Amino acid sequence: MIELIQQQTIRKRRKPSQSGLLEGFELRNWFSLGIEKIRETPEKIAWLSLFLGVSLAVTAMLYSLVPSLNTKDGELLHLPADDQLYSSMVSYLEGSQASEEELVSDLPPLASYLGGIKENVHTVTRGDTLSEIALRYDVKIGTLISYNGIEDVRRIVPGTRLKIPSYDGVRYVVRPGDNLSNIAATKGISVNQILDANNLQSALIKPGDVLFLPGAAISDYEYKKATGTLIIYPTKGRLTSPYGYRSDPFTGLRRFHYGIDIANATGTVIIAAMDGVVLSVENRPAGYGRYVVIKHERGYQTLYGHMNSVAVREGQRVRQGQSLGTMGNTGRSTGSHLHFALYKNNRPVDPLSVLH
Repeated sequence: MIELIQQQTIRKRRKPSQSGLLEGFELRNWFSLGIEKIRETPEKIAWLSLFLGVSLAVTAMLYSLVPSLNTKDGELLHLPADDQLYSSMVSYLEGSQASEEELVSDLPPLASYLGGIKENVHTVTRGDTLSEIALRYDVKIGTLISYNGIEDVRRIVPGTRLKIPSYDGVRYVVRPGDNLSNIAATKGISVNQILDANNLQSALIKPGDVLFLPGAAISDYEYKKATGTLIIYPTKGRLTSPYGYRSDPFTGLRRFHYGIDIANATGTVIIAAMDGVVLSVENRPAGYGRYVVIKHERGYQTLYGHMNSVAVREGQRVRQGQSLGTMGNTGRSTGSHLHFALYKNNRPVDPLSVLH
């Protein structure tokens, strides 16, 4: 994860910029000067790059080391042992013919080398929104959701204390069979990034360990679930029959209604409540009439009944909000309406408990 810079002298052989201040300096001395200047003016990376006569790529690398360094006179500085970073640095200093753009593209994201994460704590006040808080601390909403284990943003009230990591990423609880390599591959980051962000001295982890995965993002499903937009209303209209027991409109007998009815004019557009794949498109005159069933991730299915027209086909992938067809009065129906049903792992769920 971390290694000492080799003690041999590596001299800067490239033609210096106009300032040319570091020609012939040893790498060790060059780093020391750079870090002192960065500590004085951390917001002026571009100015510092010109002052040192080196590329922005190298200056950014220096800046990324600052949070985890505590150097004294005579000590060697530390360099992240990422092959891409190290080779790019040495190539630059030894006079590689690669362009500055190529060197920049070779370097992993700056956040990869910020060392262990640091936390701020924000106490929610009246009027705060998660998006405003994220903007204030320069992190993504998904980072706040994951880091604080937020399951429903609507439950965040004044007085709630939110932990804010110093850079973007997600919280991850290690599961049986996990190792750092497969976690890194799944999230599209490197093992070294995980080691550095969590200050781990080895790659040994066990189920139940909590890791911060820098640069990773929560899934679209997790984001929508937390923000209350996982399942949206499939049409516009008036709720005429909720989920639960009711008197059957044809027989008058008390029966359980496994869905909700939303009434509106024939031809009113019906949309997909979630992303998914069309599982079936059928017509049952004695039942739901023309109807569509969509399969979604995490075991969800939705049914749209009594449709006047259908605009999708079996096997078609649909996006949340995409038109499925129009409302009608087909099948066993007393008027133009949509019968909307929701299932989770083949068990009916009251749509009103989750609809946004």
